[in-house]
Amino acid sequence: MLPFKNRLTRKKDHEQVQKLGNFVSLDNIAIKFMPNDLRDVRVGIVVGLKYSKKAVERNLVKRMIREIVQAELKNMEKGVDIVIMARKREEEKTRNINFKKNIQEALTRGQLLIKTKEKI
Repeated sequence: MLPFKNRLTRKKDHEQVQKLGNFVSLDNIAIKFMPNDLRDVRVGIVVGLKYSKKAVERNLVKRMIREIVQAELKNMEKGVDIVIMARKREEEKTRNINFKKNIQEALTRGQLLIKTKEKI
């Protein structure tokens, strides 16, 4: 479960990131982010009706994304609000959706991951 301090819970904060944040998109994932005045990363997840009409499917995707984000929290830059949006493409009718790879790539493109020392 994603710790409470790392959740973007207030509607006002969510809307501010959606409106003013920087945008990175990759296949079935879109990310908006902006700096905050806190020491922690706060993450909000959006899976809309366009993804699926069934709440069960949307909730499953939210749980998968939360699990991925929780594993990546230690590698993320501090002091950032992030909103992750899941999008379903017409060509993605199968269950083989690579959320983990796409989220990591989108975070890298947005320079939200801490650069690790390269091994020589």
